[in-house]
Amino acid sequence: MNKQIRFIVVSLIVLSFFILGANSNLLAKQGFELKYTPIYEELKLELSQPEMKIDQFFNPLESLERRISLEKVDLIAPHINQAQNIKGLYISGWAAGSPRRLERLMNEVEKSDLNAVVIDLKDAAGRITFSKDFGAASREAMIRDLKGLIAEFQRRGVYVIGRQVLFKDAILAQQDEYALQYYVGEEKEIIHSKKWSNPYSKEVWDYNLKIAQQAIDLGLDELKFDYIRFPTLAQESGLTIREEEEQSKSDIIVDFLEYANQELDKQEVLISADVFGLTTTIEGDLGIGQDITKMVDHLDYISPMIYPSHYSPNMYGLVNPDVAPYELIYRSLADAKEKLGEESYKLRPWLQDFSMHHGYGEKEVREQIEAVKDSQVSGWLLWNPRSVYTIDAVINDE
Repeated sequence: MNKQIRFIVVSLIVLSFFILGANSNLLAKQGFELKYTPIYEELKLELSQPEMKIDQFFNPLESLERRISLEKVDLIAPHINQAQNIKGLYISGWAAGSPRRLERLMNEVEKSDLNAVVIDLKDAAGRITFSKDFGAASREAMIRDLKGLIAEFQRRGVYVIGRQVLFKDAILAQQDEYALQYYVGEEKEIIHSKKWSNPYSKEVWDYNLKIAQQAIDLGLDELKFDYIRFPTLAQESGLTIREEEEQSKSDIIVDFLEYANQELDKQEVLISADVFGLTTTIEGDLGIGQDITKMVDHLDYISPMIYPSHYSPNMYGLVNPDVAPYELIYRSLADAKEKLGEESYKLRPWLQDFSMHHGYGEKEVREQIEAVKDSQVSGWLLWNPRSVYTIDAVINDE
């Protein structure tokens, strides 16, 4: 083989290492080291011997100043793409902690078109479901191995969302320094809530973010805040929420979201929040601090709880919204898209799979899903507080 042919063969072999990849041991013999970090962070090839004269292979074809340069390639985490088309259901802490119920739910997800689950981290009673590290709130921790549970769902290709109730917390509120305060009567006597913690309190924020961080570290794909609001008060209650620092309720909620994004070591975990269904249509914050036009800038996804059974007669011109699930969902999402504009891609509504006045079955669940599709909203979640679902409604959902 003459020198020219030999040179071309050697050059092609070396070039193939860069184009096609090669065994790391073989690369090492050529003076290279292949370093891997998680695929969603980077994959890069570095020279392990900088003094090596790479140009000796390329000089006849390129100028002497030419150097091989393989820049870091930033890749998108697979779960971030998956988040764009979520079809999920809620799993309570009790259901997640019961091997029999959990296995049934896993099998139902696997045989259906579902691709996501929402698992309780902290519920509306203030109970932490997965950790023994938080005193009284951890006494009834139901989930023995959340890390293993997350890993098992992810192994099956299921996106895992952790739901954390924030400010409704009857356990934390037993301590007056963390409880929401009310004024009562003309004398403005101060009393402490026994059900709600104080959204103005940085200590309450930090307590919740400590819980969130522990769950994030176990491998969640997404963290979802619920009850990210102030309580609703009946006019006849005589109570007024004691506000602080001349900040509106909606400002406080946005401040919390900004703080959470700053303080959490998210490791590519997305953050979402649940909001009242009426936030899609009513202007302002409903008196509870939920203004989706302000919140959306600090969230990856926002989930209005559009349960037809929760709407008053004649809402959207529907005599009984509970028996018109398609129309209710479609009109609510139309209003939400108008409000959010370019941020509408962040919509991922909760749908109803439970019965109150009108019985909900396969027909009603499918109608809601169809309304989401027709609204050109990409994802949805099913809610049933008992974690019992109409699985037939989400099989062969074309």
